[in-house]
This record gives sequence, structure tokens and C-alpha cells, in this order.
Amino acid sequence: MTKKPSSQAKSIDEDVEFLEDDDDNQMDFDMAALNLGEKKTKTAKPKKVSSMASTPANSQPSSPKVSPLAKIPASKRVDVEAEYAKRSSEKAKLNMVVIGHVDAGKSTLMGHFLYALGQVSDKTIKKYEREAQKIGKSSFAYAWVLDETGEERSRGITMDIATNHFETKSKQFTLLDAPGHRDFIPNMISGAAQADVAILVVDATTGEFEAGFDANGQTKEHALLVRSLGVQQMIVAVNKLDVMDWSEARFEEIKAKLGTFLVQAGFRKSKLYFVPVSGLTGENLVSRSADTPLNQCEPFLIYESRFLDQFEPPMRPLDRPFRMAVSDFFKGGIGSSSGVSVAGRIDAGHVQVGEQVVAIPGGETGIVKTMQVNDETANWGAAGDSCLMTLTGLDIMQLSSGTVLCTPSNVVPVTSHFEAQIVVFDIKVPITSGFPVILHHQSLNEPASVVKLVAIIDKSTGEIIKKNPRHLSKGSTATVRIKLANRPIPLETFKDNKDLGRVMLRKGGETVAAGVVTQILSFGS
Repeated sequence: MTKKPSSQAKSIDEDVEFLEDDDDNQMDFDMAALNLGEKKTKTAKPKKVSSMASTPANSQPSSPKVSPLAKIPASKRVDVEAEYAKRSSEKAKLNMVVIGHVDAGKSTLMGHFLYALGQVSDKTIKKYEREAQKIGKSSFAYAWVLDETGEERSRGITMDIATNHFETKSKQFTLLDAPGHRDFIPNMISGAAQADVAILVVDATTGEFEAGFDANGQTKEHALLVRSLGVQQMIVAVNKLDVMDWSEARFEEIKAKLGTFLVQAGFRKSKLYFVPVSGLTGENLVSRSADTPLNQCEPFLIYESRFLDQFEPPMRPLDRPFRMAVSDFFKGGIGSSSGVSVAGRIDAGHVQVGEQVVAIPGGETGIVKTMQVNDETANWGAAGDSCLMTLTGLDIMQLSSGTVLCTPSNVVPVTSHFEAQIVVFDIKVPITSGFPVILHHQSLNEPASVVKLVAIIDKSTGEIIKKNPRHLSKGSTATVRIKLANRPIPLETFKDNKDLGRVMLRKGGETVAAGVVTQILSFGS
């Protein structure tokens, strides 16, 4: 039985219909999918490549004192714009996150997929099979391709983000395998924040799809989270259909239920692809199985597939100042080099070996000594790249979860008080002034509170319905002011940086709201 759509979902659907004819305006669509209707005005389309950008209007008024930019000899300086254009003309790069309810088979599916592509050797898989059999979990062998830690393997669940790479005829993908268990939602959010597209894995077996889709399941929450983080294109892998004897009725039932919800959540039908698969047996992962009776079965994901190669790479903000949110860091450089290594995805701009970057908060600078982009040695990186770089001259004590690397000439603002437009999810207790939450921003999660309810906004027009409301109920769209409890964090408005301008609010293990930063109200380091 399909659940009756909430008023929140209806309004999202209306906004999506309004924007069907405006494919060029990606920011409008992002805002509309979050019920933030006031952004329907036409905005200028960003340039694809430009080495300079003006300082955002809301930038931190006083930048930290930094030494002059490191000088790179002309012979070693790279024309990043030209190199990026050349690379883009060959194969577009996309970051893809794999999400879904716990035990839906995400790691097994993608592990078997990578094995089918030849990314994992027969010797390695046989080793995993023997080791898995020893602990009575022989079906976990393919999952161990991505679940690498001892605790993940013994517990049989993904706990942190695993990364891998593969290619299709026209695309290069960085694969991010996200945890499904609700205890590790913060890690899932951290991975999804780096993604351009997603694969949502659902378990087709009787009772299991319903457990993930209905109350307290992670299927709905994961879908809402990735959409709130800007993902617009998604493959839905209906997994374990071999257990259901490839029932066409079951496939159509799941497709109808989930498809309706996903469209209501802000996804376009034309950007959703449903594929029946079996991660354990490998059917329909790389090539079509002749033994599969389901008429809708098509090759999944790879060269002859119409799915992955149809994903459109998003516009990369190369004309913005350099920004990279740090997801991991450790002492020691790449290879045998010395220094501090930092990993993350470049959110905006570009950087090259020899340039100076500043870590915010803190304001300490370092020089890029070596770099790897998508696990390959490189001398430059640009917006959208998954990057590992070694920095010299930077104390590791200056790095923490949530640190943002940026260009010294235009640093990211640091704030503990800001205004945001949010859409309230399906909550049990209304949000009131002083409502405590955990703020999620990139890989960071910090205690905060909603200190002021500024106004309730009409979902379709963006007009103010009521100023200074007493509470916000489920489905509401509103402007609120949020204050962090412990420390300021690097943050930008959504207008200046789409990735660094998104926030999520969680409480009691559930996501209560998501939105975008509209104004920074205080500055501090």
C-alpha cells in the first residue's frame, strides 16, 4: 500500500513540475527541491573555467595574516583551465555514492561489480572466500572488497566510507560506499556530501524492502539526505531479486512505491533508473543474464549500459576561489616524502603543486608539495576531484574535522551564527526557539540550536506567510537563525558555494531538517 504523500512532498513535486522546462538553472532546481521557492529568479550561469573570481559579498571581513603566495617557476606552472578543458573532452569525472538500508547488500553488490570489471583479482576473491568461510560468513566475500577493517568484517556492516574507482566508455567514476546502519549516518552524510550521483540499493525480499522503506527504515532518510545534498541523478538497484525468483510483480511493486516517493522528494523521473540485480550471483551487473526471466532486465552500470553513461556531470565552479573540505588527514607525506597529508574533495576552484593554501579555522599556511587525484599522481586538481595532497610548513595540530583549505587571497568565512532556509522533515516534536540540534556540514557535526524562527515561507512562491512563528511543524519551509554551541566553523552562503552552503539538522538519531545558508551573521576565527 503506497503511503499518502505529505504536504511537504506535494509541494516539492509542484516545484519540480514548475522547473521541468528550466534545465539550465541548476541552483533554482536545488532550491526548489528543498521547498525554497524564493530562488526561482533566474541566475547567471557560472563559467566553466576561469582562474580568478571576485570576493564574495559575505566573505570574512578580515583575512588571517599570511605570507606571500609561493612562487612557482614559469616552467612548472600549469595552465589548469586548458588542462581541465582537455581532460573534460576525454572522459568526464563523477563521484558516485552507494546508499541504502542496512543489509540491503550495498557492499556485496559493488564488490561483485568491481570484480566483474577486473578491478579485483581472482586470487583476492578466493582469499576472501576462504577467510569468510572460516568465520561462517561465506556470503560476505564480495563485501570485503570494500569493507576492509576487521570490525566491519566481523560485524558484517559498513561503518565508514570506502573508496574505489572504475571507468565506463565515457565516464570516470570515484565510488563511495556509504554505511547503511543508522548509527553511522554521520559517516554516510560525510560521503554523500562528496557525491554528484548516487546508487540507491534496496532489498527486494519479502518484508525486507518494507522494513527499509517504512517507519524507522533508512531507505527514505538516505534518499532525502542525498537529495538535500544536491544529488539529482540516481540509479535504484533492486537487489536480491534472485531470491524472489525474478518476480516481475515484485519489481514493479517496488518501482511504483519507491518511484512515487523519490519524485515527491525532488528527483525527476527522467533522472531515475530502476534496475533488477543480484549482487551475490552477479546477474545483470555487467552483462545481461540469459537465465533471468524478468523482461525489464537490462545490462547494469557498465559499457553497454544506458544508465551510467547517461549521467550528466554537474557544472564545476572553477571560477570560484579554491576550497577543499578536509575529510581525512595524517602525519607523513605521499610515498616517502615528509609533511602532512590531507584528503578530501575540491569543492571549488583549482590548486597545483607549489601553491600555498591556508587551513581555516586557524589561518596557518602550507605549501602543496605533492598531489594525487583519484589515486593517480598529478600536479594539479580542480573542482570535483577527489584529492590527496602533502603539505609542508603546516602543523598537523591545525587540522581537525571540518577544516577547509582555501586560497590565502580569499579565505572562507568562519562563523558560529548564521541564517538559513530549511525544510522540516517528518518530525514528531515541532521545532521551537531554542531547539537543540546536531548540525551536519560536510564531514563536520557540531552541537547547535535554532535560536530564532524568523519566518514561515510559502513553498511555491517564496513569499513570507508568517513572521516570528511560535513553532515549525513537519513539512514547513522557514527562515531560521542557528547558533553553534562550542566553536565557529568554516561556512559560506549557498549563493557563494553550493557545497559549503548546505547544512543538515539532526536530533535523537533522526534528520529533522535540511537547508541552505542564506546569510552569515557573525565572523570569528
